[in-house]
Amino acid sequence: MFNNLTEKEKENKFQELIAFAGKIKNIALKRVCINILEDYKDKLWRRPAGHDGIENIKNNRTHQCFNGGLLDHMLNVTQNAYKIGLTYENKIDMDLVLIGAILHDIGKTKIFEEWKEENEVRANLNYVYLLVDHVYLGETIVEKYLEQEDISEKLKYQVLHIIATHMDTHPKHMAEAYIVSYADSIDADVENMISYPRNAINPITKTFVYESENRKDGRNGNDEGTSTKEN
Repeated sequence: MFNNLTEKEKENKFQELIAFAGKIKNIALKRVCINILEDYKDKLWRRPAGHDGIENIKNNRTHQCFNGGLLDHMLNVTQNAYKIGLTYENKIDMDLVLIGAILHDIGKTKIFEEWKEENEVRANLNYVYLLVDHVYLGETIVEKYLEQEDISEKLKYQVLHIIATHMDTHPKHMAEAYIVSYADSIDADVENMISYPRNAINPITKTFVYESENRKDGRNGNDEGTSTKEN
């Protein structure tokens, strides 16, 4: 299962995100990225990246459903995107990859309730999610900051395109958008499977399809004890 991040872990991950933002060469884009991170730091501190399920359904939990999960996910996606981007470094705009990866889920600061340990459903979605999802909200947040900078309309909408398409809500028209979207999917799917290995259960035999014997945390693929049966 997931473990909540400590305050020190949150600070370390936040500073790593700031460091990645510092790699952006375009001064205006770098300023936008860092300003958003700093302005939304308090919200990032207390939000998960996934939810317990709006109806509190156990098997409906999603990736990084813990206190500080959004920071963890944003950093993982940025690391993934940066590594992928280096493969195509001479053919793409790494500034766009970085700002898109770092800010792709900033809209989630508005759709999740603050993490509360005393609640049975600790990472619930609020009414905003039912009306306007995080993709649109992320676009509006980032656009507000971009409009304060002296940048071209083309560059502004290239950044917004990456955020708008990271969930496949619209067709992608930029290589950088594919990189960020894939980096996002990799982290979401891997984190979900690692911490909720019930998703790897064979529905017919009720046994795990995958159990690692070499996990560094000493756990195998079963998060419900030693049984290989789904509870």
